[in-house]
Amino acid sequence: FETERETFGSIFISLLKVGESSGTLDESLTYLAEWLEHDHTLKQEISAATTYPKFVFGATLTMGAGLALYILPKLIPLFSQLRVTLPLSTRILLATTTFIQHYWYVAIMIVVALYFGFKAINKIRPVRKFLHLVYLKMPIVGNIVTSYQLALVTRLFETLLKSGLTLRDAIEITSEAVTNINYEDSLRAMNDRVKGGIPLSKSMADYPNLYPKNLISIIATGEKSGSIDTSLGYLSNHYLKEVQLKTKQLPTILEPALLVFIGVVVGFVALSIIMPIYSLTSGVLK
Repeated sequence: FETERETFGSIFISLLKVGESSGTLDESLTYLAEWLEHDHTLKQEISAATTYPKFVFGATLTMGAGLALYILPKLIPLFSQLRVTLPLSTRILLATTTFIQHYWYVAIMIVVALYFGFKAINKIRPVRKFLHLVYLKMPIVGNIVTSYQLALVTRLFETLLKSGLTLRDAIEITSEAVTNINYEDSLRAMNDRVKGGIPLSKSMADYPNLYPKNLISIIATGEKSGSIDTSLGYLSNHYLKEVQLKTKQLPTILEPALLVFIGVVVGFVALSIIMPIYSLTSGVLK
């Protein structure tokens, strides 16, 4: 499995190593199965919560594009013959649709270039770190991202410590598994401090924007009582429930924003089509 680390990941391989060396491979595989199940549950919850907003967003853009590309161009010859002065919104929409109709291949190239350009820029570590920080600070979404990262960290800590790994090894493996680079950097820094004899809770206290006070207090209590894995299990269940609750509430929270978005897009396209017709009918009536 070591030769296929990119496929199986450091968590899978580390748990197998611990099980083989300690003679508890069956327990390690059980812990691994639990971790994979919880991780899959988290991802499924987030994916299910974002399905509705994605559908509404896509449907709105499709409807707006349909009106702009198929309805508006058919009315342009009429406007040209009657010499109707087109409003600014209509001219902007018309210029965009004309460009897409005549140079659709250029439009596709621009979209593809923007997509791959963003992916290339996102590979630059400082840029990715900044974007990940923005995700944490965003309204609504930031709370879900934070809860997901904390659920990921605490569940991994619990699983790895229960399997027999040392705290330092658990921190190192967890730093490779988290999906937010700010948490990754904090865990790497904490690992250095733990190696120097500083408790995990005190190391976490240096990052108050990433680790809440209640989490640090519970971990500190677990360190003093010698039951840190139990404390981490409680925290992981707590943050998992938070993610599930927040993701279930996400469609309801985003619904007003989606309605505004739909109104703006469809309203802009509709007004761009209706205003010239209104101007035309007004001129005829006069």
